[in-house]
Amino acid sequence: MTETADALEPLLEFLKRERGFDFTGYKRSSLERRVRKRMEEVEVATLGDYLDFLEVHPDEFTALFNTILINVTSFFRDAPAWQRLDEQVLPELLQAIGDRDIRVWSAGCASGEEPYTIAMLLVRHLGEAAFRDRVKVYATDVDEEALNTARLATYTPKQVEPVPADLLDRCFEKAGGNYAFRKDLRRSLIF
Repeated sequence: MTETADALEPLLEFLKRERGFDFTGYKRSSLERRVRKRMEEVEVATLGDYLDFLEVHPDEFTALFNTILINVTSFFRDAPAWQRLDEQVLPELLQAIGDRDIRVWSAGCASGEEPYTIAMLLVRHLGEAAFRDRVKVYATDVDEEALNTARLATYTPKQVEPVPADLLDRCFEKAGGNYAFRKDLRRSLIF
């Protein structure tokens, strides 16, 4: 027997009520496919049974969220937006605020590429010393594993390919066969 399309609603309401995550704005077909993937992995047949499973196994929330919240990220992802930020927005903003401190919040930061990208642009505009003195980048995500990756700040050569050469040289250090965001700069980022 197949479940009706609205069988997902009680699960979504439960997640909203119990964990404060509102997935009701997500595309239903993608959401249901990801939930069913978790159901298969824990060998639960119906959405109602999966809701019962979640109530009894609170550890399952993390696995479910990691399945639903697919982390798609890269340095300088959506290049035109970063270019506009670099060439127009940051110069105007930095001129307007003068020598005041700068606070940035990167919500849904996944494994850190976006907050490190904004940090690199601020290093470019301010210089390393002013960046260290004036900037704090706060980065948040519901995926604790992704945050742990972000805190490590170490990326493969493939991952740093989108980083312009001048910023790669300026903001990263070689770490074995990988690249690590410089520790002195990393202290300005809080995950």
